[in-house]
Amino acid sequence: MIIRKSLLKLRRTPVRTVLFFLLVAFASALLSTGGGLWQMCQENMARFEGIFQTIATVEQKPQRYVREEIWQADQGEYKVVSRAEYGDMIPLSVLSFEGADYISGPERRGWYAAYLPEYEMMDAGTGITSNLVVEASPVEDAVPAGPIKMEVKNILYSYYPYNAPLFYYCDHFNASPEMLYADKTYIMWIYDFLPHGWPEVTDPQEYLPQEGIVSTQTGPEGAFLPNDLSGSSIAEVTPGFYETEEGQQWKALVRELEMGIWRSSPVTVTDNLDLIPIFYDGSVSIIEGREFTREDYSEGRRVCLISRKFAKRNDLKTGDVLHLPLRYGDYREPGTEAVWNVKLTAEGKNFPVFEEADWEICGIYDMLPGGFAKSSSYRLDDNEIIIPRASIKNSDSENIADWGPMKGWNTSFEIPNGTISRWKELWEKQGIEGLEITFYDKGYSVLEDGIRRMKKMALILLVAGVVSVFCVLLFFCHMFITKQSVATAVERSLGMTKRQCAGSLLTGIVLLALCGGILGSIGGYYCAGKAAGQLTQVERFDRNFSTGMIQGQNGEEKTDYILEGNWRVSAAAGTAVVVLAVGIASVMIGASLRREPLVLLSGREE
Repeated sequence: MIIRKSLLKLRRTPVRTVLFFLLVAFASALLSTGGGLWQMCQENMARFEGIFQTIATVEQKPQRYVREEIWQADQGEYKVVSRAEYGDMIPLSVLSFEGADYISGPERRGWYAAYLPEYEMMDAGTGITSNLVVEASPVEDAVPAGPIKMEVKNILYSYYPYNAPLFYYCDHFNASPEMLYADKTYIMWIYDFLPHGWPEVTDPQEYLPQEGIVSTQTGPEGAFLPNDLSGSSIAEVTPGFYETEEGQQWKALVRELEMGIWRSSPVTVTDNLDLIPIFYDGSVSIIEGREFTREDYSEGRRVCLISRKFAKRNDLKTGDVLHLPLRYGDYREPGTEAVWNVKLTAEGKNFPVFEEADWEICGIYDMLPGGFAKSSSYRLDDNEIIIPRASIKNSDSENIADWGPMKGWNTSFEIPNGTISRWKELWEKQGIEGLEITFYDKGYSVLEDGIRRMKKMALILLVAGVVSVFCVLLFFCHMFITKQSVATAVERSLGMTKRQCAGSLLTGIVLLALCGGILGSIGGYYCAGKAAGQLTQVERFDRNFSTGMIQGQNGEEKTDYILEGNWRVSAAAGTAVVVLAVGIASVMIGASLRREPLVLLSGREE
């Protein structure tokens, strides 16, 4: 009977009833939409934190470029080239400052030479530039300002079998070469070169001098160790020559060629694979086994990653063990240049092994084209092995073969997503010049802007929804309860109890609020998804450095946001409207029922 009386009251004021229902539904929709958008923001942020990472590469900028003249014997003139000069090397420690809040790094990566003669380093039939160390004499006295004919006396080093009795030699980049005498024998480090068009050079190939007996050994801070090596790529062989200091240096050079070129693998160390740019951008993927784990890094487990090509050539698989004798570290050139490195100590000797142990193959990687891999400096060598930094137990301080400025491919760090601006502000305060720092976040900053707009819209809708719900409920509860105080007094005078009057008043309001809240919550559920789609549909990114994307129509890249509302949020919004309606109506009904019916009917109140 109470419900029927309540519904009859509502029918007597159809305009007010319909308006109350519609406004409650609208206010509930605002609340549900705002809540749904806010929840989507939270879910998207949590999801993107697991997908996206923010790293930065660090590169020291040249102080200046200088013009350098290089003699070209075939043209009879100098060729002018530009060479970068860096000045003092900026240490990695400048990146460690208060508030930097690194997740990983800063890391300066080098690679170590591991002599692995038992493994194949290149596919059969692969051609390489031929390095030779020979003892030879000119056929006749001549100055090698152009190609002169040399007779081979002895082959000390050659990757390929060399059987030709003669070769042409030209000191191509020396404007004032010295005379070579036919009655003398010379030891020479030479390499074949594309013909320069000399008419007298037909067969065999023309050979040019290599860099010579030099050393680029440095201390742990990158300071070059002084040496008195000749720097020459040719020396006269006299009786007892190989017992002399210079002769021993030539023997060390031959040994280094035997160990270094196509006999050694570069071994790169890291504390986080994602700091290696081509791992970060997905140009490298693990095709067998696993990546390094946190325990591998922290505990210094002796595990390693090898390339697919190296594994295939040597029939290796995960679980196999590699014995790696590490000889020297190179902090200047990338591992792709490892095969061309011929490194001697400052005394002109071969670097000794400073670390030797077994590493288990935990994963095999393959490198794909694109992204950072477009640059040879960022690519990995076909034989490159990667190990956790902490797996090396000994110091390389006395085995650093070369050191150079920080480059994007060997220096990087990771910071929390969304903190690039803050990091830059702190960096500016350090006053350090000469470094170029490039950030990559896979599009996170643009995604964050979209979510920030979504949050702003969600907050506006939430506030509007809360205010609307309060205003609508207060106004119509006033209209249905306070304004009906006289009718309530009449009912009480006719014998209805306070409980019956309260039930009659409350039931209609709750029914309308319940129906309006359900309708508005359902509408808000769908509106939240539509609004999120409109707010985020403009995002586009470069696929080279992006993940979390799906392929859109016409090849466009679209952000893979979560764009579906949460029914629990919508249900909570509708429930909140009903609970609030019950609360406000109960308070107003209580206040109305406390007033005496006779006072209300007389029209006088104290």
